[in-house]
Amino acid sequence: MPRSVRWRISSWRLPEVRWLSSLGNLIRNENMKIYRRPRTWLMVAFLVLALGLMSGLMKWDESRSNPADWQQNLTQQNAHYQQQLADNKDLDSDYKDYLTNEIKINEYYLAHDLNPAALSLWDYVNNSAALIMLITILTVIVAADMIAAEFTWGTIKLLLVGPASRSKIMLSKYISTMTFALLLLILSFVLAFAAGGVLQGFDGLSLPHLAVGADGLVHESSMIADSLQKYGYAVVSLFMYVTLAFMISAAFRSSSMAIAFSLLFMLVGNTITMLLSGYEWSKYLLFANIDLTQYLPGNSPLRPDMTLGFSIMMLAAYYVVFQIVAWTLFTKRDVAA
Repeated sequence: MPRSVRWRISSWRLPEVRWLSSLGNLIRNENMKIYRRPRTWLMVAFLVLALGLMSGLMKWDESRSNPADWQQNLTQQNAHYQQQLADNKDLDSDYKDYLTNEIKINEYYLAHDLNPAALSLWDYVNNSAALIMLITILTVIVAADMIAAEFTWGTIKLLLVGPASRSKIMLSKYISTMTFALLLLILSFVLAFAAGGVLQGFDGLSLPHLAVGADGLVHESSMIADSLQKYGYAVVSLFMYVTLAFMISAAFRSSSMAIAFSLLFMLVGNTITMLLSGYEWSKYLLFANIDLTQYLPGNSPLRPDMTLGFSIMMLAAYYVVFQIVAWTLFTKRDVAA
């Protein structure tokens, strides 16, 4: 290759390499701020404690409520479902499909001698997905501090006098916070899997997940794929709430206000949405779309005209707005001397 061509390629790549190197250093610096605080490890310990408590309660409840006559229970359940279908001709079509599918799955359990009431390690993993709300709260606390604390302590001036741009500083904070959330998610999954294996045995690893396909037949699929799907749907709300906390932190430059408003939205958002669900425009609210588990089999969306694609589109629009507002407020506002 001619020297002039090699020089052009190297000179074109040099700014990119410097930018990535600078961003990497910023991310490393932000990670040091997160993991050197005792509060961070207290939050990790709290998550581990919650997982241990959940696992212990599940094992204790199993010893009290695991019926030996599960076949009879499934038979009675199917009879009840069939009676509902026979007595209520005007049932919602989705609910009819749900009852029909439950009957088929119960019949599959009976035919293959599979006890659905018996706990397996996958039950521990699936139930741990409910703790993603706790992970969201812990990550929101970190996210609220990432920007606001810099202004509270006055350290923002030290960052801004450096060679890195404000955009890079904000991006490094966002990436570091999401990495912290990812580590908590992995920790939750691994600990729940280990607890299920220790308490129930790893022989349940090969258990199938049952679902009725479009052909009306019961199909077996991977349990780990089903568990990851539950985690994936729950992660969407984490992603959105953390981004919201970043925006509030950039707007008010106050950790306490960012945490308070984010937690307030998390706690009352769904309630307010349910109260407004009678209005057609409620489907455009963030909280009407943030829970994608409403599209899982057996569940119903807030409004019948809502679809998974619509909710994803709305979430993408809100995400872009949050990022634009946060970026604008952080990069354009002056810092008091």
